[in-house]
Order: sequence, then C-alpha cells, then structure tokens
Amino acid sequence: MHNAPDQVPENWSSIAQDYELAFEQLSKQYATEAVTLLRIDSSDTVLDVAAGTGAFSLLAAATGARVLATDFAEGMVNRIRERAAEQGADNITCAVMDGQSLDVPNASHTVSASALGLIFFPDIGKGIDELYRVLKPGGRCAIICWSSVERMPLMTIMVQALKLVIPDFPTPSEPPLWARLLGPEALATAMETAGFVNVKIETTTKPLTIHSPEKFWSGFVKSSPPMIKLMSSIGPETAAEVGRAYTDLLRERETDGAITLLVDACIGVGEVPK
Repeated sequence: MHNAPDQVPENWSSIAQDYELAFEQLSKQYATEAVTLLRIDSSDTVLDVAAGTGAFSLLAAATGARVLATDFAEGMVNRIRERAAEQGADNITCAVMDGQSLDVPNASHTVSASALGLIFFPDIGKGIDELYRVLKPGGRCAIICWSSVERMPLMTIMVQALKLVIPDFPTPSEPPLWARLLGPEALATAMETAGFVNVKIETTTKPLTIHSPEKFWSGFVKSSPPMIKLMSSIGPETAAEVGRAYTDLLRERETDGAITLLVDACIGVGEVPK
C-alpha cells in the first residue's frame, strides 16, 4: 500500500529541527494542558507515542515522571535525545518505534499519550489500541487531535492562497490525513471503542503568534512533508507566487505588528478500567 508523504519516517527525520521551530510554539501549549489533565507526577511511568521533537515528553519529564519517548522517525528521536541532554532530563529514554506495533510490554505504564501524532497513522485504531494495551489497570491516556478543518487557519489560508494563484487547483478527493480523526465526538468514540472509560474531551483554543510572515512561510513549507511535496509539484516559480499570496493573507490579519492565528484542538483523556 502506498503511504502518504507524512507516513514515511525518512520524510520526518530530515525536517525534525524545522518542524520544532515552526510548530512547537503551538503544539507545546496543547501538550502543557494534556500533562495537567493527566495529573502526571513523579510516581508515573509515561509512554509518549509519535512524540515528534518531544514537547510532551519534556513537559512530562519535568514533573519527575519516567518517560519513554517513541517515534517512527529516527531524526525525531535523535532530536528528543539532544533536547533531553541539553535540559539534563535523564529520566527520558528514547526509542524508534512504530506506534501501531509498539515494542513495549502489556500493562507496563501508568500514562500513555499521543499529541498530534497518531492522527497520521495508516491505522489510527491500531494506534489507540496500543496506547490502551501498554497501560496498567487504572492507567490514564491523552490523545490530541484537531477540532475541525475550519478552525485550522494554517491550512484554510493555504487553500485560499492556492486558489488565488491557481484558480483551477483541484480540490482533493479525500480529506488530509490529519482530518481523519477530527473533533470531540469522533475522538470520544475512538477512545471508547478501544476500551477507555471515563473519557472526557476538552476543546481548547490556542494562539499562534507570527511576527514575520515571510519567515513563517519559509519554515512552514520546510517542516511539513505534504507541503514539501506540493511545492515541488507546482514548481519553484508558482510556489513563490503561492508564498507571496499566503504572506499577504497573513498580513491582512495583522494587529499591532503581529499576527495571531487561533487554532482549536481536542484533548481526550480516558482511563483503563481498574
């Protein structure tokens, strides 16, 4: 089966630091809230699946918990190791793993989580089943996904820019990967189907502040495998035009020298029965 660009480990490995610079300002805010909702403390053993560059792992480790950070992309795992060493977080262990088939024993952790990671899995259900499998009775899990396409301005502005430059740009026949698990109802159903109980979903709005539209655009197109593929497919001249249209659209939202995009995400928290 053919994998999408954001389902290929090498594509993420090559852009780990660009991804961290472009998106962690936003993703860390959701991760912070998830750590609080999970009530993580020094008694916990935490598994972070599809950990990316480690925002959730580092926050969980700061509580004193022991953390295993996993990702299918070696470059992401190496970046977490670097950051853990920089911060003296010797309670973080890192490993390359497929989140759909974790090399982790059953019932071995008190907390599991995936922050905007398993939404890219070929089989999201398998990913959630694995988050459940590794938990001890009474263990807690958090999953973060986006709330709606309309409340994802990074992408709605992208669609606008493409249409301005390429009016006949084809509308995709299927939703993007990250939109397959979307919104509170879908997240609650997916977690309950896996066996989680006491599932609660919080929809939260966080700001992404942009001071330089050009710098943001440059980072955006370098830090997303589908964007890299799209820009390559339309050619450098057209890609530059799309970039100018995107930055112009961002400037229309500028107030007092900064642009603030409000982005909604859903944080689902559930438990394994005792």
